[in-house]
Amino acid sequence: MRILVAFGTRPEIIKLAPVCRALQAAAVDLDVFWSGQHVELAAGLLKLFKLTVTYSGSDIANEPGLAGKFGLMTCQIEKLLKANDYDWIVVQGDTATAAAAATAGFMNRVPVAHVEAGLRTGDLNSPWPEEFNRRVITLASALHFAPTPRARNNLLREGIPADRVITVGNTVVDALLYVRQKITDDYGPIDKVLASSLPNDKKLVLATLHRRENIGEPLRNVLRALRTLGTDGDKLIALPVHLNPQVRGEVFDILHGVPNVWLLDPLQYPDFVYLLSRAWIVVSDSGGIQEEAPTFGLRILITRETTERPEVVDAGFGTLVGTDYQAIVAGVRKLTAGDRPQLLPARNPFGRGDSSEHIATCLTSGIFDSPHALLAAE
Repeated sequence: MRILVAFGTRPEIIKLAPVCRALQAAAVDLDVFWSGQHVELAAGLLKLFKLTVTYSGSDIANEPGLAGKFGLMTCQIEKLLKANDYDWIVVQGDTATAAAAATAGFMNRVPVAHVEAGLRTGDLNSPWPEEFNRRVITLASALHFAPTPRARNNLLREGIPADRVITVGNTVVDALLYVRQKITDDYGPIDKVLASSLPNDKKLVLATLHRRENIGEPLRNVLRALRTLGTDGDKLIALPVHLNPQVRGEVFDILHGVPNVWLLDPLQYPDFVYLLSRAWIVVSDSGGIQEEAPTFGLRILITRETTERPEVVDAGFGTLVGTDYQAIVAGVRKLTAGDRPQLLPARNPFGRGDSSEHIATCLTSGIFDSPHALLAAE
């Protein structure tokens, strides 16, 4: 069996690395296409998870427009599909890389397997353009690996046949547990600021902000809240600053030089997991962190109006606060009151760490004897 796995961004690499390792363990002839996004962090991730990129995208990162990037990726992946006899192309999540690869697979009649399928907010503008991307990928996919029963039900309501949807959990838990084993008491962070040691007399608030739909006044509201929290004196705000120039400009305008606010470079994944293990609370608009934080029992204030991961709210870990200044300040102060973190001793609703093995088994065990027959049945 020959399989092509396609990814582009840091979160995709993290979530597909365990799948690649599981497929390699199953003796699959595996090719990996990387579209070339998040160059600064990709090398460390590939080394961390012992992955080898077979094919790299050309000039995709230099294309300024989203539609242009999509077109270039689709063309380059199509060439690979025409040159090789793949049984499956595997994509993850809702990025442009995933949507382009799924489109190329569908157009060339190579069955697409979608990891993290079925997430929905119901609003095409939130998150943008990810909600659009994930719906396109669903239409192009022959097999859907849903992370939760709710995600599976979303797909069934859209008319996806039940035998094409398999609930497996989320592979980010697999990756997180793999890396957590490497984060010991004597772990030395890669980032120079973190390596100088976190102060033990501060309550660590980990923040990440990057959503396109929040850029402008919504993002500024969140940053003002973090500025206020930094001046409380008992907390340390750690914010790895996203590489998006618009985000970076806003962050440094409002938070540069604020006491008890650390503006960090984008972190390698072990450093990020290290911060999660030390945090009291998370403030974020990230989808992936909503899945990762529960493994550590962490509460997360979600700075968005909607989430395609409502399980984190239902399980008690997450609270939707939008970009409301007062709600963020009050929420952080409430959850950092007292002498110890208010961790939630509940199971992560996104899985136990065995999702990748389930996916590899489904793709290789003969459950689908002829994956191309899935397309013929369309």
